Amino acid sequence: MAACSVLLGAAAAASTNMNGEYLIGNPAATGTYSTEYTDESFTVYSEPISARYSQTYWTMQPNIPLPDDIVAKFNGKVMAITGYEVDQVFRNEDGTDNGSVPIYWAYNHHYMAWLNGAADLVKLDKTDYSSGHPRKYKVVERMGERVTTDPKVLSPASALFSEGNGGEFRKSYHGYPRGFAQLLESPKTLNVEPMQIDTRNREYNGTGFRPGPVPKISSQPADAVYSGLIECPCSTRRDIRVVRTYAVCGGTATAASDAGMCYEGVATVLNATGTVNATGSRADLPIGCSIVPATASAPAKAYFNTAPAGAACAAASGSGAVAGAMNNLVQLHVAVNATGVTITATGPADVWFAAGFNAQSMGDTPYAIVMFPDGSVQERKIGTVSEDHHDPGTELATQVAVVSNTVAGALRTVVMTRALAGKTPDHYTFTNVPSVVPMINAIGAGATLVYHKVKGPSHLVLLGTEPLCLCVGSVGATIDGQVYAGNCNPEPYSDLLAQHNPSCYPDTYRGGLQCCKHQNFLLDADQEVPPGVMTYFMKFRFYYQPYDPAYHHDLPRWYWQTENNHGEYDVTACTVEPCVHTITSHGTAGDQMWGGFPQELKQTTKGFQFVYCGGHCHAPSCLSMELYNAETGDLICRQEPVIGQGTGGKYDEPGYIALPPCVWGNEPGVNPPPVMQWDTPITSIKRNNNTLSHTGEMASWQCRVSIVY
Repeated sequence: MAACSVLLGAAAAASTNMNGEYLIGNPAATGTYSTEYTDESFTVYSEPISARYSQTYWTMQPNIPLPDDIVAKFNGKVMAITGYEVDQVFRNEDGTDNGSVPIYWAYNHHYMAWLNGAADLVKLDKTDYSSGHPRKYKVVERMGERVTTDPKVLSPASALFSEGNGGEFRKSYHGYPRGFAQLLESPKTLNVEPMQIDTRNREYNGTGFRPGPVPKISSQPADAVYSGLIECPCSTRRDIRVVRTYAVCGGTATAASDAGMCYEGVATVLNATGTVNATGSRADLPIGCSIVPATASAPAKAYFNTAPAGAACAAASGSGAVAGAMNNLVQLHVAVNATGVTITATGPADVWFAAGFNAQSMGDTPYAIVMFPDGSVQERKIGTVSEDHHDPGTELATQVAVVSNTVAGALRTVVMTRALAGKTPDHYTFTNVPSVVPMINAIGAGATLVYHKVKGPSHLVLLGTEPLCLCVGSVGATIDGQVYAGNCNPEPYSDLLAQHNPSCYPDTYRGGLQCCKHQNFLLDADQEVPPGVMTYFMKFRFYYQPYDPAYHHDLPRWYWQTENNHGEYDVTACTVEPCVHTITSHGTAGDQMWGGFPQELKQTTKGFQFVYCGGHCHAPSCLSMELYNAETGDLICRQEPVIGQGTGGKYDEPGYIALPPCVWGNEPGVNPPPVMQWDTPITSIKRNNNTLSHTGEMASWQCRVSIVY
């Protein structure tokens, strides 16, 4: 661990860097690459960051002006940014620093920072989750301002900085080899969007770290060297509402997993009419949740079967017979077999009444059957609906044959038959398989088809003689009124779905970005938030050179999440050793170019070469990140965290990490840049220790590349 003590301990004070000495993750076998910054620099502080214990600070700060001399020096000129350093510091009233803030007091979950020239950051109307990370702002170039016409300055109006941008941010190197830089014309302002979590235990005044209170859902052990708050646990302060949709299913489909879900689902698909609930162990019923068909003497039943073995679900397809009834404004009975349909409709004898199939409102423009007092029947395609106009639609070619039309007291009953398949696309097509058909029905005020007197939605449940299994369709959720934004993609893009990662599903989401919004407290509702506000600042130091077109190569951003646009994932606890949790993602090199990269360049260039890759993963469980050229099998970059030893040196907090990046270039101590074609297949592998479970973990590659012309 000698390298760790040099990197994180007191010996690093010999360095002239703001944060001391740095390491890189892929040094060449010969030569020495210096991580000392020697270029000119300027320093900018964020706006104040203030929070109480367990509170999240996650918001875009307003424009922060750059030093006047820097703005004047590069007015109308391009700055070549060769690196930067970041810290979090207390400040005195006179603006001088008053020491770094320990990472165990204020955990930097991640940050994004922009130096802007002829551009502004504009708030989006709706948070964009398309890249996994919730993006609330976009860069918009200001019209009419001069922007360089040099085609090799790829993003002249704004430069983004977010490499190695979490708990590892202070001791992860953010510099570029000679001849490479981020290029920006006429820099004027800095924008910072920090995501910080206050973990300072207000009840402990000793040296070092001692965990403060955490919510019950946290997996943090009592003797942890980290705070469980850094994993954004979903405490009882969060208003989490899970909404499921249900569907009937057959064969071996997965049924609702518990009795409560079963009863809720059956009530939903049967429109909560005429069912009873039961749980038991029966070998003659399917395992799990099923709908037991109604009989002449008993209504349909929701049955949750706990037996170890049971009968099959009713077939999802076949040539049997089904039947069912709708008892709403109109009483409707439908019997379907392989040869045809019998429809029996009962309603008031002296006015028209109607039923529409596969709809929950007239706006669904369904096929409908209308029964009139004179005994006639019409089939119609309902028209569009507006606030002041309900269009009865158009009459269709007759397909039903009226078998009988009888009146008993105040009720008229019409029996009709027709074929399963609709005569035209506007006619409803029936199927002789178990199903739940959404319905609408209405009763008129007279004999003429005009605006209805009453209307309403309902359902028609068609069952055979065998039980119909109930399955969960889609599952959604809101957290504090915001829609849960899960976005797990299938293989080969990600294996989170194949692993059934809890973060992919609203009903098993336990912690992460969704529960860590700005100003949220992460303690449970019955836990008192300790008093005391802590205020500090992020400190950025940028290193630069004047742009030389013959020397500097621009570095557009290359960004890839191993969790593949999901933005985060859970590290699930192991059951057997070795306790290593692994996720894998496959993609194509050219698909990972970030943001405003001009995509047309792919048509006229050969590809790109990697110059810098700084990964992002969270303490305390990160083990490694690996990036491969999947075509050749060559390892592009491997990153392993450097763990703090708690020696008392600056930045040497126990359990917290630096992630030495991979750096390539054309100078001693680094390897030549690996070249990728736009269609080169790539693979990312991320490993974590999973002795305990962890939420809100990330596995991002935050790289800088140079275009090969």
